[in-house]
Amino acid sequence: MNLEKILTIIKKAFILSFVLLFSSQISVAQKSNAEIERFVRDFAKAYENIAKSRDVEAVLKYISKDLNSTILKSSVMDNFGLIKSDFSDFKFHLRQLVETDGMAITYKIKNIYRSQLRGTTGVVVCEINVEVSSREETWIKGSELTTLALKKEQGQWKIVHFFVVGLEEQQLKGICMLELYESSMGDYVIKTIVPQGDSYDTKLNTLDFSKGNKEIYIKANNAITYTWDEEEGMVNRLNDEDSSVKGIGKAEDAKNAALVIITKDLYAENCTEFKMKH
Repeated sequence: MNLEKILTIIKKAFILSFVLLFSSQISVAQKSNAEIERFVRDFAKAYENIAKSRDVEAVLKYISKDLNSTILKSSVMDNFGLIKSDFSDFKFHLRQLVETDGMAITYKIKNIYRSQLRGTTGVVVCEINVEVSSREETWIKGSELTTLALKKEQGQWKIVHFFVVGLEEQQLKGICMLELYESSMGDYVIKTIVPQGDSYDTKLNTLDFSKGNKEIYIKANNAITYTWDEEEGMVNRLNDEDSSVKGIGKAEDAKNAALVIITKDLYAENCTEFKMKH
């Protein structure tokens, strides 16, 4: 066998061994990536199920005590909100979900765009469809572009960081903004910004106060009549059709009586929380 043939054989053997080695490395990498992808999918299922299981620890077992997260949310108002939190904040969030009656969560991974593992650390980039509802009424619907950083702690994968960009597509119930204006006559105009699906709607309510024999009468937009007892503080809604009275809350002064009407009656179904704009 001449030298040229020997060199050819050695060359082919080298190429073959390189291909086999490279293929085995790809196979190992694929298995490793599949492992962290499965971990993230298992976390998503546990989080989605928390409203049913009411088991906070079933979700926390995926989370490192060193967790820190950054959440950037784009609301249907075209506003961005930035939330930074740690392990304690996430645990508090889970407890809120558990303690809210009728809460249901959809949290499904739509796509995993990339996963990479290096030693005892890993990164998974994915898109998650999110929907929050209560008693079969949708509150929020949208998607989240999420990067999860993972680390092995005592042989177990844990999530050490979230970076989430939330894109809200629909909000039927959520935080409402209030602006209050008082006239020189002691009446009030309140602007309330409430969620309406794929946008927010601005509502203006005029609350006219007038003195009765024992109570203060409050007329909302010249349509709905309320009474406020200055001594006991009770605010009632009057039904003109059958003269029935419905207690909606207590207020210590006229300003708070106006706010009770807005928050406890007129927009109680639209808002989970009210924030006053100063």
